[in-house]
Amino acid sequence: QVYSFNPPALTITNSESGVCLIQDQVDPVFTIFEGPCGGSFDVVWSYTDPCGRPISHTQVVTVQPSLPIAFVNPPPAITISCADAIGYDPGTLDYTNNDLNACLIEGSVPGVVAGNFNECGGNLTATWTYTDACNRTISHTQVITVSPAPPATWTDTPGPEPIDCDAADAYTAPNLSYSNGDAGVCLIEGNVPAQVTRNYDECGGTMTIFWTFTDDCNRTITHTQIITVNPAPVADWVNPPADLDVACDAATTFTPLPLN
Repeated sequence: QVYSFNPPALTITNSESGVCLIQDQVDPVFTIFEGPCGGSFDVVWSYTDPCGRPISHTQVVTVQPSLPIAFVNPPPAITISCADAIGYDPGTLDYTNNDLNACLIEGSVPGVVAGNFNECGGNLTATWTYTDACNRTISHTQVITVSPAPPATWTDTPGPEPIDCDAADAYTAPNLSYSNGDAGVCLIEGNVPAQVTRNYDECGGTMTIFWTFTDDCNRTITHTQIITVNPAPVADWVNPPADLDVACDAATTFTPLPLN
């Protein structure tokens, strides 16, 4: 690591001897820059001998950028329900370069969600992007499959209550409501009219009430109600004549009146 960089002292000598010998140890002077993006700095050894003659040596030290960053445990593709997709928050994703000291780059960034879905499902993506101080960019995209919302079911389906024959003629079947109990774009609800098939006469029979609904996801639900129609009441005589006495000679020509 550059932060443990420790250049040595340099020896100077004129290779003479005795009083003519000039020899010494010179410590370097340098300033290490701080930052993870690499660069260079100078190490300078400077010396002025007793005669006032300067010498110097400069070493250029090139520092490589810190280790590249990467996301920690980036999430794989997932499948979520339609309800969970509403306001889906992918959370933050950690990044690091696992370097040391000032070369360490680490932190976390929030994910950004894009895409579309409705009650029939769809697809989202969660993308995390980070650009470090060295202008190096990393990105991770998670594919999110949104499952269709649950299909609708009927609410308060009517039972098979029998009705009288005269009521059957005037019977109007109600609309039948449906819902999947979800919310927002995942909600499927409404009502549909009935289809009535009459199969009865004065002796009774049945009425078949049928409801059907196909949602935008091409899923169909149906409900059938069989209503028993009771036979019409037994007919009775209208104003039947009372008992009477007739003379014997009249009885031979007696003609009873017709009854309704």
